Parts: sequence; C-alpha cells; structure tokens
Amino acid sequence: MREEFRFFDNRQKYLLFVTTTNEKNIIAEKISATIKSLKPKKPALKIFDAGLGDGTLLMSILRKCHNEFPTIPFLVFGKELSLEDVRLSIEKLADRFVEHPNMVFVVSNLHYTEATSLRSKNIDKNKNANFEILKLKGKSSFEFNSQLSQLDEMLKKNWQVENNPKNGNPTYAKPSSIVIYRDDHDFILDKIIPKTDGTQNYFDLIIASQPYRSRIPTEQKIKYVVKPMIESLDKGGKLVLVHSYGDDPGYEIINKIWPNEKPFPSKGNEIITYLKTNLKNSVINNLIFNEPEIVKYNLRVLPNETKNGIATSLIFSSWNAATYVAQISDDKILEKEREGNYPEFIRTIIKKYNGLWFNDEIIQIERKD
Repeated sequence: MREEFRFFDNRQKYLLFVTTTNEKNIIAEKISATIKSLKPKKPALKIFDAGLGDGTLLMSILRKCHNEFPTIPFLVFGKELSLEDVRLSIEKLADRFVEHPNMVFVVSNLHYTEATSLRSKNIDKNKNANFEILKLKGKSSFEFNSQLSQLDEMLKKNWQVENNPKNGNPTYAKPSSIVIYRDDHDFILDKIIPKTDGTQNYFDLIIASQPYRSRIPTEQKIKYVVKPMIESLDKGGKLVLVHSYGDDPGYEIINKIWPNEKPFPSKGNEIITYLKTNLKNSVINNLIFNEPEIVKYNLRVLPNETKNGIATSLIFSSWNAATYVAQISDDKILEKEREGNYPEFIRTIIKKYNGLWFNDEIIQIERKD
C-alpha cells in the first residue's frame, strides 16, 4: 500500500469530507469580498480554478461573480487531473450556462505551469494533445445537461493518468482540454475562446484551494504551484491561496493518535517570506502581499448524532475528516482501525469542544495595476 497520500486516490474520502463539512461554503464567503474588488477589463472577466475538485467551490464563485458582473463575459479555466472530479464539475455547469450565457468554460488536465496556456511542455505528448470544443445547443438547463453528460466517453478516453518516470507522481497520459460555451453566443464570445497556439492567458482571479500536499517542502509548493499562478495574474489580478493550518480539534485527534505527525509544516508567513526572498525584485515590486487570515469551518452534525451520546455516524465522519485534512496515508489509518482505540479519542475531543472544527489559512497575493 502506498505511503504517500494524494487527494484523488480515494473518492469516497473526498466526497464524504465535502458533504460533511462546510469548508467550501466558508471559503466561498471569504472570496466573495475579493470578488467585489475585482476590476474586469475587456474582453472578459477571467477566472482560473487551480484544482477544481468536485466543482462545488467554483460554482459558488461563479454565482457570486454573476451577481456582481451580470453582463460581462466570463472566461473560466479549471485545472483538474482527476477524471471523476472533472465529471462532477461538468455536471454542475448546466445551470451556470442558463444564468450566465456569455461564458466560456475550459477544463484541462495540464500541470500548473502549462494549464494557463493549454500546451504541454512535453513535446512528444503535446503532439497527441486532445482539444475538444462543445457548443451547447438550446437555452434550457435540461438541454445543456443532456449534452454535457455525453462527454463521459471522451473523458474516459482522454483523462487517463500515468506515473511520471522521474518522480513517480501521477501525471496525464495525454494532454487534454475541453472548451464549452453556448452556440447562440458564439459571435460575442469569439474573442475570448482560447486557441491551441500556446498563448498565455492572464487572470483577474485565481483560486488555489488545497492545491498541493501540505507536507511537501515550501520550495516545491512555490516552484510547482504558487509561482506559476503568480506569473498568470493579470494587472490588478488576485491570487487566493487556501491550505489547511492545523491548531484545531481535528489536529488534536491526529496528535493524540500519531504524536510524531507534522502534517502542516508551511504557514502563510513562511510562504510569503520565501517568495520575497527567492523571486526577482522586479516581480516582488509588482505584488501586494496581504496578511494571512485563519478561517474556521465545521463538521456538520445532525441533532440526533449527539443527543444520546456520540453517534457512530459522527465518529465515522470525524475520523474521515481528521485523517483527510491531515493527509494520513491509508496504511497508517488501517493500522489504527485494527487497534480499535480511535473512537474513544474522537469522543473525548468532540465532548471537549462540543463538536469538531478545522482551520484553513487564506493567503491573498495581488498584482499591482
């Protein structure tokens, strides 16, 4: 069994986490204030989601953006390696195209350094790159959903994953991108529909929520994720970086069971200091670093789960959330499950805090106008 945890290894853990916590809602609320301050420039408001997940967060962001900019065209990019996440995100798009018809939605499986230009840096792989365009017919969410669901076979074929021969990390087998927009808005969207010529796109808002494994060194987080995103900011653009912080009841569970685990080594100020120390002065002088902010989100608890003691369902969802956030590997989890002591630890923490909650840290970096 693999030691290294990856978010998309276990769909059940991820989906249970999304449905049993309010993390996505809390992050969306925080980003709402940032959206109010955006100043879109012609020809479109440009948004990049650097890790779609199941699309829940992005859909909330798009609703807020429509509320603020109802008539402005949107160019929305999403990066996602997981086939199932892409499928779940696409399933949520039908209503978005009804409410905001002048939108172009793009999703790709490319790396952070490639996704904003839709071109793989692997020359051999790029020769076989797949670039699909879906022009949605009709005007209703029912019609759009019917057409979006037909992408399944194409996704199965083109969203395959293989291991990088150099480091063993998962990567795309074939560079693939899908561009989706309404056919009846083709004329007015023509200028923002991305091409395959490798043109770099720059964004007004970049959302990077849990975009990396928390345990990897700060240097790698900057090199492979944060720096490419900073380089993709348009003038006046804002990067919102979100990662788990610890120092919460969820981490207290982990610390009781695995005292030597250190799942959250890189804090926001450390990331900012590294950037200021290692990026070129010409880049740093064009950036504004906001003070990192800690936000709290909760495990959702049904009334009957705590009414007569701590319900088994609450133990299960708490265990899943705590181990998921701390990115504990499956073999370590199974070992503790065999020992059977973890439920008592969880009961103690839930009683102590009357529930379970977690901390995220938000770092906002702006490019000057």
